[in-house]
Amino acid sequence: MPEQEPEPELSLKEKERRWSLLRDKLKGAGLSALIVYGGTQLGVPLHYLTRVWGSKMNMVIFPVDGEPVLLIPSNTGMIGQQLVKQGCWVPEDNIRSSPNLATDAAKLIISLKLSKTRIGIDSFRFWPVFEYQTFAELCLAVQLVEAHRLFGEIRGPKSSEELALMEKAIRISDLAHYTFLDNLKPGLTEEEVAGKANEILTAHDIVDRIILIHSCPEIAYPYRPGPTVIQKPNPVTFSPEFTRNLGYGAQMIRAYWWNEPEGVYKRMFELWAEMRKMVVREFRPGVEITDAGKKIGDMVSEWGFECDKLGHAVGLSYGDAPYITAGPHERDYMEWTILTDEVYAVHPMVRARGGKAPFTMIGDMYLIGKDGTRWMTTALPGLPEMIPQ
Repeated sequence: MPEQEPEPELSLKEKERRWSLLRDKLKGAGLSALIVYGGTQLGVPLHYLTRVWGSKMNMVIFPVDGEPVLLIPSNTGMIGQQLVKQGCWVPEDNIRSSPNLATDAAKLIISLKLSKTRIGIDSFRFWPVFEYQTFAELCLAVQLVEAHRLFGEIRGPKSSEELALMEKAIRISDLAHYTFLDNLKPGLTEEEVAGKANEILTAHDIVDRIILIHSCPEIAYPYRPGPTVIQKPNPVTFSPEFTRNLGYGAQMIRAYWWNEPEGVYKRMFELWAEMRKMVVREFRPGVEITDAGKKIGDMVSEWGFECDKLGHAVGLSYGDAPYITAGPHERDYMEWTILTDEVYAVHPMVRARGGKAPFTMIGDMYLIGKDGTRWMTTALPGLPEMIPQ
């Protein structure tokens, strides 16, 4: 039987929207083209332009005038016909096998008569030094410009088609959580209970995922599900985050409890209730991402706790750029201004000061609307969610 092609989930209209926006953005910045590596940001930028995931070394060269070209390493065994069957938006004639991407990229730039122009790169952070040197020696007059933010400002705001796929991912996430809760019994191991939810993700054709759990009150960070036996009255936090194989992901984190929390735990969940309100109120277009991060950190501190891992945007991947940080001292810092129609997962890890237990974590996705921010992951909204007994 012939190999069945995947059903396209994004229309050609969506492709034209993206390509047109990028051309206009490049022109406005005085750039003649954009070079994108597949390995940047989990392959998201390359996928955004082609509708297929990129390996670490795949490359798209997107000129302002003319059609994009996709270069793929010749040692991967991948050919243009295979990528077209996967739904690649780049025509087969423009998908080229390359033994040396840097050399062939330079040759293509020269053939397009762009060797004396300004060209964007997404991103210097990910471009191997040797490849950069090879390209620069062949294109001495090209001025390469960091364009990660420029391209991100196109990818950030989600179209109606993209939002529909994200809602689909959220429904899968909901089902994984309900399955986890249905199977949450004392005496079972973390692996056994999380495995049932994992089966849901596998059944929905999801490979790229991270599963975290927290069932040991004395530990101040979540971890991968292991052989630890779940015991009453220990609370359990469950965090599945994933990207669907065709793109777009979800992340929702919930705390499951056997009994109503008391003392410091009760105060933590009161904080989470205020946190949800704050995100809806304060995360809005025009706010600097570090200002949003500071609001989270300041709120947690005012309640007498500390936190890290504040959150990130969600898009083609469950963990897309930018990450929410409080400033350049943090590892994932990026200059960014929140845009209309972006989606963020907000999930600070809250614990006692000094990096000590107790620990709580709730994670939700929010859509930044023009007239207000919407809480998207509304399933199992309890703070905490009570386990049926």
